[in-house]
Amino acid sequence: MLLIIWNLVKFIGSKGSVLTILIFCGSSAYSNQLGLITEFDLPGKVGSTHEITVGPKGNLWVSQQKPSRLVRLTTDGLATVFDLPKGSGPHGMAWDHFNRLWVTFEFTDEIAQLNDNGILVQKFQIPLKNAHPHGLTIGQDGNIWWTGKRGNVVGRLNPETRKFHIFSLGSESGTPIYISPGPHGNLWFTELTGNHIGRVTQSGIVTRFKIPFENSRPIVVFTGPNKKVWFTEERGNSYGQISQDGKFTRFGTGIKNGKLAGAAFDLRQNLWVQFNYPDIIQRITPNGEVATYSLPTKNAVQHRIILGPDGNMWFTELKSDKVGRIITATRN
Repeated sequence: MLLIIWNLVKFIGSKGSVLTILIFCGSSAYSNQLGLITEFDLPGKVGSTHEITVGPKGNLWVSQQKPSRLVRLTTDGLATVFDLPKGSGPHGMAWDHFNRLWVTFEFTDEIAQLNDNGILVQKFQIPLKNAHPHGLTIGQDGNIWWTGKRGNVVGRLNPETRKFHIFSLGSESGTPIYISPGPHGNLWFTELTGNHIGRVTQSGIVTRFKIPFENSRPIVVFTGPNKKVWFTEERGNSYGQISQDGKFTRFGTGIKNGKLAGAAFDLRQNLWVQFNYPDIIQRITPNGEVATYSLPTKNAVQHRIILGPDGNMWFTELKSDKVGRIITATRN
């Protein structure tokens, strides 16, 4: 039996921002079926739902770039919308150990700090015009690290001193987008059009590794449970590992004309790989067994997938403006 509850409420929050609460329940019972997908509609249909991360109190936070807003979503489907400065273009997000949310404002060349109530606390202007900060993460050093999508740079912001350090990737680099912490305190990033995966030390020493497949368009890079660095390729139709000295191991998906987006591991060390074409998610077990699950929504254009606070995988659908949940295992 399918039960749909839809309740839309608007009110004026602190600092005059409009918060929209959307109550949505996808089904009358929480299913324990492995691979079952439930999708949650977000307010507004502009095709711009991007990053997703886990925040305090077990909530999920999502960035919607074009309308300049964030969405906080509970695992029960209760969504709260936080409007940000018009035209700011929020994209990358990460929480630090002080429950501060850091967000890239790509369209205004700023790094913003919000509190756990979604209130904008302060903004930091990047001292590089047209840097277009895109990806963002928190380094082991406690600093805020980000990629400059148009500036071809990686940046570091010390949140205490408020000082920026910007590291050029060189004129031959191209479109750094995603960045995440890796082993030994280093940061790893992808160059979408540069066909490289890069490593930057906490002191700013940059090393770039060329992917052995032309125009592969690497998307995400992240550290797996085996402490190895993993990545996905949009046009290479592959995912794989990169060693600390830059040696690549690539795995084809077997999906005709497949275009990968994000990937992440679950609690059982299964790798979940999402595609922006076709509308599927693959689960790869540690022994290499592959299962494929289809999304209910067509032409969703998936963007990012993460391990959620409930142990399931949660993902964003950029074009359809939905957040999805896929069950990772059966429950007793």
